[in-house]
Amino acid sequence: MSNSFPSRGKILGVIIPGSRPDNTYESREYEVYRYDDWMRSHEVQGARAVFEVTVSEGSHVPETAFATGRADLLQEAGTRLAEAGCNALAWACTCASFVGGLEWARGQAARLADATGLPATSTSLALLAAIRSLGADTVDVLSPYPEELTAALEKFLHEANVEVASIATLGCPGPVESHELDLRSEAACFHDRLAGRKHPLVIPDTAIDTISLIPALEADMGRPVIGATQATLWQGLKLLGIRYREENGGVLWSC
Repeated sequence: MSNSFPSRGKILGVIIPGSRPDNTYESREYEVYRYDDWMRSHEVQGARAVFEVTVSEGSHVPETAFATGRADLLQEAGTRLAEAGCNALAWACTCASFVGGLEWARGQAARLADATGLPATSTSLALLAAIRSLGADTVDVLSPYPEELTAALEKFLHEANVEVASIATLGCPGPVESHELDLRSEAACFHDRLAGRKHPLVIPDTAIDTISLIPALEADMGRPVIGATQATLWQGLKLLGIRYREENGGVLWSC
């Protein structure tokens, strides 16, 4: 059973780092491209999503993440979405929103809001909002990234006063490898080393499809799971003034 409490006709503008410099695209099969389909299938009334794709080299290294998160790229995409009638914006990239730290992430969202006049968030800020919504100040992290980006993520969480009790580094060199992970198996292996943990498990990277898998992961582990694509959509709906609730979609959808 699901319920949404909508404002009418709201549009979430989603900025996705999916276009390579040669104008070829990352796979449109990623869950983040299908927010609109998800909202229709889950009967989220009065809302839809559209997206703008920005340029990215598509590799999990800090230099690429900084380049992907450049203010001019985000503001250009945000302006196009605002002109298309969007009511709120979500920068749907995890590593290119945490790589510069907490204030850098906040600055990205603030510049998007200033440039467009719309409320704006990013995946990293949405993850923080989700953690706080669950009343948690400690998490475990299943990081698909190599060590450098994983360290930057841990620093970002620390700056937000979130303790990382345990972290696993899977070393995926780019989003394609993240997308191909056997997430349920990786999560089970990580959780098995952490017997008795009840605080949330955070799974970053919007290249990883988590929304449909989270109920099974939570049932397997007996703890809340926060995924990047889920948190981004959850926070985006809140910015639209829509409170979506679902009994069987995972703990976050009950908040």
